Amino acid sequence: MTQSEYQMTKEEALAEIRRAKREERVAILTGADLSGVDLREVDLSGANLAECNLTDANLTGAYMCGVYLREANLSGALLRGANASKAYLVGVNLIGANLQGVRFCRADLRRTDLCGVNLSDADLSGANLSEASLMAVGMARANLSGADLKGANLSDAGLHKANLSGADLSHAILRGADLSYANLSYAQIVGANLSKANLRAANIIEANMSLANVSSADLREAYLYRARLAGANLVEADLRDSNLSHACLSRTHLFRARLVGANLAGSDLRSANLVGADLVGADLTQADLREGNLAGANLSNACLLGANCQQAVLQGGQLLGANLTNTLFVGADMQGAQLQASDLAILDTGQLSRVTSMTHLAPARSGSQMLRRGATKDSSKDMATLGVRDRSRSK
Repeated sequence: MTQSEYQMTKEEALAEIRRAKREERVAILTGADLSGVDLREVDLSGANLAECNLTDANLTGAYMCGVYLREANLSGALLRGANASKAYLVGVNLIGANLQGVRFCRADLRRTDLCGVNLSDADLSGANLSEASLMAVGMARANLSGADLKGANLSDAGLHKANLSGADLSHAILRGADLSYANLSYAQIVGANLSKANLRAANIIEANMSLANVSSADLREAYLYRARLAGANLVEADLRDSNLSHACLSRTHLFRARLVGANLAGSDLRSANLVGADLVGADLTQADLREGNLAGANLSNACLLGANCQQAVLQGGQLLGANLTNTLFVGADMQGAQLQASDLAILDTGQLSRVTSMTHLAPARSGSQMLRRGATKDSSKDMATLGVRDRSRSK
């Protein structure tokens, strides 16, 4: 039935709804023209509104649980506080609609166009929003826990303080989105694009961000405890004062990333690219940096207590004032690195020239002495172990 054949007034629509309730059947309003109709607080549960024209309709506080709205036009509609839990909204046009405080719990919104709509404080927990268009949508404080957002486009979306715990954002586009103070704990964010996104102080505990693009993103003070970021792109990301303790960052690209004061204790940074990264004052206690590339990185005043830097590249790196107690540098390439003389105590003078030029070597700290050739093992206890690669001999 086409819209031209079925032009229904508000009274006729309400009569059909009441009749359907009395007869215990689903209201059939397919293709009806309900543009601009006032349906505030009306019970539409289970109704078939497929292909209906609900442009500019007022559905404030309406009860729409289980409503079938396939390819309906709700552009400009007012649904503030409506309950559309378990509703079917695949292909629905909601451009310009006001969805503030709406309940879309476990609703089906696949491939739905929600660009620019107001979904602040909305409940979309468990909703299916895969491949939906959510560009520049306002979703501050929205509940998206457990939602399916695979492949959704959330570019420039406002998700400040939104709850995305356990949500699936795999391969979603979140470029430039505001996720500050958002809850992304345990979320699946594999392969997602978060370039230039604002994730400041976000809770990303144990989230899976493997292979995600987080380049130039703001992650200051973010909580990434045990997060999985293997192979992710964090080039020039701002991670100052973030908590990445026990995170998996193997093969992660952290070129020129800002990690000042970051907590990386116990993190897995094997084969990570940290070229030119700023790690001043960072905590790398017992971090695994084997085969990592830290050429030109600034590790001044960082804590590498018990860290494993075997086979790592630290050419031209700065380690002045760093805590290198029990740090392993076996096979590391540290040519041109800047260290305190006391931190090189285990090296003999022959090895010293391979580690750094004397012009870059800082004076020994008070009370420290350089161990000479033939020093006993006991005398070097609690000092960094530096077995620097001799590239000339390996050729």
